Amino acid sequence: MDKSSLVSRLQNYDWRLAEKCTEKVLSDFQRMHFARYYANPFPLRKSAVMILLYVRAGRMKTIMIERTDIGVHAGQVSFPGGKCEPDDVDGICTAIRETAEEIGILVSRCDVVGELPPVKVPVSSFEIFPVVAFVDGVGDFAKSEDEVKRVMEVDMKELSESLSDREVTVAGKQYEVPSYLCENSVVWGATAMVVAELLEALGADL
Repeated sequence: MDKSSLVSRLQNYDWRLAEKCTEKVLSDFQRMHFARYYANPFPLRKSAVMILLYVRAGRMKTIMIERTDIGVHAGQVSFPGGKCEPDDVDGICTAIRETAEEIGILVSRCDVVGELPPVKVPVSSFEIFPVVAFVDGVGDFAKSEDEVKRVMEVDMKELSESLSDREVTVAGKQYEVPSYLCENSVVWGATAMVVAELLEALGADL
């Protein structure tokens, strides 16, 4: 898949499919928090993540990070990103800024090919706006030691094929959750929802 075909795919992506494709990766833990949220909605803080796509050796790749053991998302695997700051004009600006800060990769607005439907995360009071960019490749990473434990190049086809139920621990309790696997780390929750949206949008072109 090249940049122009990816732009076309995202422009023609039916956002109504988002709920259907994320349903398969919702855990009971998430369903509980969603039920509480929709029964009594409250404001969600805005955030954005960068889905950085490129092709290496004929395979579609992306970049994911494992966060350090500090903060509300400690130890989780996610796409680079974070909360929107007052100076950010939009979610694209947030995703570009956070990508530079967290992994040292400079992404241009010209590299951005589209966005995916926002994902609500009631448990942490955030709404995530996934931004998709396509580049020729990535250079050396310069990760933020305060925020990022490791940076991982992920093969999209392998990620797609890894969907299964796995056990995770949340606040000392064990949950069996639908998840993907990234270098032996479990990708679940909001990030799994973003991954499900992305795979639906890309279709078979992995």
